[in-house]
Amino acid sequence: MHLTFAQAYEIVCPDGRTVAPYSKDFSDIQELMRQSGHVPFQDKIASEIVPRPPTDALQARHFIEQVSREPPPLKISKRQWLSVEANKQSFLAALNKNK
Repeated sequence: MHLTFAQAYEIVCPDGRTVAPYSKDFSDIQELMRQSGHVPFQDKIASEIVPRPPTDALQARHFIEQVSREPPPLKISKRQWLSVEANKQSFLAALNKNK
């Protein structure tokens, strides 16, 4: 099992002295951790994101570009528009206004 920083600190500095970053003690602690199997998080970061290949059609569907088409605009004839009573009343009111 790998050593934590605190465990390596106890080995390198048993008297409890302070450790400044990038000092000799600090580099000894880091080396002791590395030798015990500790891997820093910078080494665990993937350099490239490689997507997993899909194993079935359901997973592959997410990668297929879905084409969405807008329905064509609805064309309404004058007769259809006048079939609504409110539209018919407003149309007749506009016609009678000019007389």
